[in-house]
Formats: sequence, structure tokens, C-alpha cells
Amino acid sequence: MKKFLLKLLGAYIVAAVTGILLFHSPGYSRQYLKEYGHEHERYHKTSKNEEYVKYIERPNLHHADDRMLADVAFMKEYQARPAFQAEKSRMFRYSMYFKALNSIVFLVLMWRGLHKTVTDFLDKSITEMRAGLIDAEKARKEAQQAKAAAQGKMDQWAPFQEQLNKNTDAAINTDLAAIRNELDAAKSQLAKETEDRKQAEVYRAARLLREELVTQAMTTLEQRYRTEATQERLTDDVGKFVRLMDRLS
Repeated sequence: MKKFLLKLLGAYIVAAVTGILLFHSPGYSRQYLKEYGHEHERYHKTSKNEEYVKYIERPNLHHADDRMLADVAFMKEYQARPAFQAEKSRMFRYSMYFKALNSIVFLVLMWRGLHKTVTDFLDKSITEMRAGLIDAEKARKEAQQAKAAAQGKMDQWAPFQEQLNKNTDAAINTDLAAIRNELDAAKSQLAKETEDRKQAEVYRAARLLREELVTQAMTTLEQRYRTEATQERLTDDVGKFVRLMDRLS
């Protein structure tokens, strides 16, 4: 930017010097004032006179005396001189030249500033767009990698699931077999315990019956021993008692 401003300043100086060489100065030249100084001073005073200005603008509304008419005639004659016209044309070209030069410099500065601003904005936008594209490409690659990894895991899941189902079924079958065995063992144990309880009850009933029969037999034998005195009867009863005891035992 600094180099650009220096170049622009150099070009402006060259163009200004060229304009001065071509059109000299913005005002009346020294040579013209030297040659027409007195008349030009009268022209200047008359052009600033309010009465003259009002008369020139609206001659029908303002009265002009002999002096005013003389000033009007002088002004017309002075402004119609070729030297005056050439001087006015030179000053006009000088003014237009430097207005154009200043406008061009201003437009160049504006263009440079706007161009740099727009260029910086576009560069920034392009950089951001590139960064966004890079991020999007990176995200796309990461998504593809994640998809591939997920697909690989899904591919590995099918045999793993099959093996898992087999292992689960085998474990369930083993547990069911163990449960069945335990159930069968429990049933056998229950049947055995029931049978043992039945056998114990039978033994208990038989023992009670035996005790009751022995008691009755003893009572009957005792009564018969008391009532029947024959030796043969007693021997016969004792034999029956012994045989009964053998049966019960």
C-alpha cells in the first residue's frame, strides 16, 4: 500500500506540473494584468457593484443613469475582447484540468481502498470456504471410516451371535439336564422317604399289634392257668403261646 501511495503521489506531481506548464495559474496571468491592469481593476469593481448586478439581472426593474450605462457598455466591450476571452478560457481549462485530476486521484484511491477491502473480503471468504471444504472432506472420510468399522463389526457380529446362541442353547440344555436330574433325584428321594415312612408305620403297627397280642395272650394264659389246673392244658397253652410269639417275631 505504501509503494502504491508513493507512485500515485509521483504521478500526481507530474500531472500537476504538466497542468501548470500548460495553463500557468488559476488566476489572471501577470502579463495580462500588466497589460490590462487598470481596465481589469475597473472590471473587477464594476462586477462587484450591487447596483450593476441588479441592473444586469433585471434591467426593466432598475433605472440606469449615465454612469451605469457607461459601466454596462464598458463591461460588454471588455468581456468581448479576445485577450479577455483567451484568459478566461485558460483559467477555465486550468480549473477543469485540476478538477479532473483530483477526481481521478480520488477515484483511484477509492478504487484501491475498495479493491483491497473487497480483495481481503474475498480472500477471507475463499479461505473460509476452503477450510469448510477441508472440514467437510475430513468429516466425510471420518464418516466413511466409521461406517466401514461399523460394517466390519456387523460382519463379525453374525458368527459371534451364532456362536453365542449355540453356547446359550448348550448352557440352557445343560442346566435343564441338571434340573431334570435334580428333579428325578428329588422324586426318588421323596419316594424312598415315603416308602421308608410307610415301612416304619407298618413296623410300628406290627409292633403295636404284637405287643397287644402278647398282652392279650399273656392275660388269657394267666387266666387259664388260674382256672385250669391240668398239666396237659397248661403245656398245650404254653406251646401255642410259643408258636404265636415265633410268628409275631
